[in-house]
Amino acid sequence: MDERHPEHIEWPTVAVAVACWSMFVAVLVLHDRLPTAMVIVGLALLGGWYMSLQHEVLHGHPTHWPWVNVALVCAPLSLWLPYSVYRDSHLRHHEVELTVPGVDPESFYVEQATWDAAPGWRRLLLRANCTLAGRLTVGPVLSAAALATSELALARKDRGVARPWLVHVASAAIVAWVVFGVADVPPWQYLVGYSYLGLSVTLVRSFAEHRDVPDSGARSAVVGSGWFFGILFLFNNLHHTHHALPGAAWYRLPQLTEEMGAGDIAAAGAGRYRGYGEVVRRYAFRPFTTPVTSLAPIIERQ
Repeated sequence: MDERHPEHIEWPTVAVAVACWSMFVAVLVLHDRLPTAMVIVGLALLGGWYMSLQHEVLHGHPTHWPWVNVALVCAPLSLWLPYSVYRDSHLRHHEVELTVPGVDPESFYVEQATWDAAPGWRRLLLRANCTLAGRLTVGPVLSAAALATSELALARKDRGVARPWLVHVASAAIVAWVVFGVADVPPWQYLVGYSYLGLSVTLVRSFAEHRDVPDSGARSAVVGSGWFFGILFLFNNLHHTHHALPGAAWYRLPQLTEEMGAGDIAAAGAGRYRGYGEVVRRYAFRPFTTPVTSLAPIIERQ
């Protein structure tokens, strides 16, 4: 994986960071003068955008000073996800066999034995999670539960895992004091908008980006986008290109996608979509894959 820091400051990413933080502060200051629905939608979009920015930073952008990069995104604005945990988990995702449950920390698949042992309510949730509507509603809960389960399992083996969580609790308390105490934002608006629906916005992007196709096929998809979703997701929707060149800055991904023919490669594997409208039409209430992985032979080799 290319984790080199850029030789020059990547000003487009700096501009995104400035815009993201400025709009966040603006919502906190103006929330009581705006319609509640506008506040919640604004917080949701900002929550998704901030996570896109965190994703860009964990891959080594936008400067050659790591401490500056981390300073841009380390504040736990979601209140539930520590940046360091997200960073370590996502970098593991780039290093392992994609989509394999128990190996890929971002896999939503389960093994056949897990499915067979699951109670009916969990099977229902897993099936729903394979539809876009389900991913946006129950997906945040499943994502948080999977993170908690993984971190607790790691903590049993290494007590050092608890340290970043202690730092996170203290940092999240400061964020909560600023948001709820100083800015006087109603907690339910922030928790629903930024914490929950902000993750839902991110899950729109990640919904169809990976599929457990056989060894011969690319497991990362390409979803086209206009300027709105492109900026919101920092072109991480061109996911095959990102996995092929994880060190490339977000604003280079559209050109790189064309140059390497990533759309055609993805079309023969995880999928190529013209845009999120197509994803909604095809998979709003229909599963785009099954919850049970088809990669049993690969799992047996692990």
